[in-house]
Amino acid sequence: MKKKRIWELDFARGFAIIMMVFDHLMFDLLGMNSFFVNFNVVNRPGFLWLNQLARLYWNSQLRFYGHLFFVSVFLIVSGISFTFAKSNLNRAIKLMIIALSISVISYFIDVFTTLESFIVFGVIHMFAVSIFLTYILRKIWNNDLFIFGLGLIIIIIGVHIKFWELNYITSLNYKDIPGILLGVKAYGADYFGLFPYWGMIMIGTVIGNVCYKNRFTLIPNVNLSDRNIVLIVGRNSLIIFITHQFILFGLLVLIGYFLGYRI
Repeated sequence: MKKKRIWELDFARGFAIIMMVFDHLMFDLLGMNSFFVNFNVVNRPGFLWLNQLARLYWNSQLRFYGHLFFVSVFLIVSGISFTFAKSNLNRAIKLMIIALSISVISYFIDVFTTLESFIVFGVIHMFAVSIFLTYILRKIWNNDLFIFGLGLIIIIIGVHIKFWELNYITSLNYKDIPGILLGVKAYGADYFGLFPYWGMIMIGTVIGNVCYKNRFTLIPNVNLSDRNIVLIVGRNSLIIFITHQFILFGLLVLIGYFLGYRI
């Protein structure tokens, strides 16, 4: 029997992933003048306009608050999904293997190019560690009030240390690793520390236990087509999240190559 999916969770997850893909596209467009060594020489008006548009977006309040919003939505929904999973330990291990693979690939890209793309503790790393730690905590004391309170404290600490404006350290030292994991020191591309993001996942697990105890939709009588693009993205969020940046960057480089750009 096919498992009945909760459409609003797929929709919210899909929306968040689509916005993340857009955000990463803007990041790639912003960086064109860095990774295309002859960007200012070729001088294609369309690419110049896209680069300027990405710069306006990246430095805007829309990007700051929009990014915070859709990342929060994604992590809270992921926390809700924690309550549905058969084995969150296996899930955490699988995600960590994926995260470490991304680190290895990005390291070699960093070594052989000038892209500065090495990912030490990105969103997948943070997600894997958060799932594992939440799994351990709930094994020790499976109390929603405790988990909610601790999650809220983690978010408050993250806000207190101003996670959005951390200074990036330029060299990696083993003494910095605890700070990098927690979110006190930032290092590498796609950086996400545990504070405050782990707290969002923890609160999501509480919402899952309280609001989705019976695993039924909270918004019935909504009949969206199975071909709805947002739902499709939401149901395939992991593979899209893992592969989209490689695809976006590859397409951008390919198009740029035919227009005369070189990396």
